[in-house]
Amino acid sequence: MVQVVANRETAIELERTFGAPPGAVFRAWTDPAIMVKWLAPRPYRCESAELDVRVGGRYRIAMHNPENGNRPLVGGVYEAVEPGKRLVFTWKWENNESWQDGSRVTVELSAVDGGTLLRLRHERLPNDKEREGHVKGWTACLEQLGEEF
Repeated sequence: MVQVVANRETAIELERTFGAPPGAVFRAWTDPAIMVKWLAPRPYRCESAELDVRVGGRYRIAMHNPENGNRPLVGGVYEAVEPGKRLVFTWKWENNESWQDGSRVTVELSAVDGGTLLRLRHERLPNDKEREGHVKGWTACLEQLGEEF
C-alpha cells in the first residue's frame, strides 16, 4: 500500500515497501523493458521508455490511453544516479503550458526487512490540480510496480 507522507503546496511525498531488494527496485526504474510494465496509471499504458541513465542523461516516456486516444509524453534529465539507492531527475510533460519550468522527482531506496522502502518526492509541481493528479498517478504506478515483485 502506498502511503502519502506529505502533500505540500508544490510537492508530494509517497512511501511504498516492496518485497524485493533495492537493486531489483532500482532496475525497475532504469531498465526500459521493466519500466513499460508499470509506469503509467491505468487505463494508460507505457508504450515506450527511452532511458540514458547517467548524470546528464535524458529520458523520454510515451504513454497511451486507449479509451480516449490521449498520448502524453514526459521527459527530463537525470541529475543524480546512485545504483540501488537514489535517482533524481527532472520531469516535464511535453505540450503542456502548465509545465514550462518542469519539476523534479527524487526516488530513494532503503533496505528493510528483506525488502525495500521506496520514498518518492515530486517537487516544484505547477499548481494544485497537477499536484493532486500526480498523487493519484504516482500512487497507481507504485501499486503496479508492486505487482512486478
